[in-house]
Amino acid sequence: MDVKPRKSPRQARAKATVEAIVEATTQVLLKEGYDRFTTARAAERAGVSVGSLYQYFPNKAALAYAVIDRCCEEFLAAFEAALAGRRRATLEDCIRAIVDVTLVSHHLAPDLHRMVLAPRLGVAERTDMVSRSATRLIEAMLRKHEGEIAPGIDLALAAVVIEALLESLSHRVMLADKAPEHGDALAQEATRMIVRYLGG
Repeated sequence: MDVKPRKSPRQARAKATVEAIVEATTQVLLKEGYDRFTTARAAERAGVSVGSLYQYFPNKAALAYAVIDRCCEEFLAAFEAALAGRRRATLEDCIRAIVDVTLVSHHLAPDLHRMVLAPRLGVAERTDMVSRSATRLIEAMLRKHEGEIAPGIDLALAAVVIEALLESLSHRVMLADKAPEHGDALAQEATRMIVRYLGG
């Protein structure tokens, strides 16, 4: 199934229309789920005609993919910003910052999280890219704090381990819908685990 947009908006008005459609799609997906979601409902919610919607998106899978794409971009931006804002912080501060972004402050709603993981939408390549990008950011952060890390730890491998741990915890928390209840405590435990691992 084709999930790519038909065309990219160039003018400000067209960009605003596409943004309204993607936001409306997010709201309808959260309210009704993917199976009940339709392009007509997204167009109605966005206040545009179905014809206008089809100028940019060929089907409902493409709309859902656009929502996923935006979620991925927002997550990476938040992840990078969390580290950029802590250039002079300790290793533990940096670890807590990325843990918070992943588990507490920037999580997807459970229904959207399930959709991101849905193989039928063919988004594995996009989510793999997010994982690789996050891993590179973690490795760069570890190299800046190498003096706080135990000798003999392979920093590239450690970045893979940390990213995999955070991704797994994020999936578990969101699919169980426990983030609001346990998010901060879980973030504290994850931070402690990673810091001790890096400290040898």
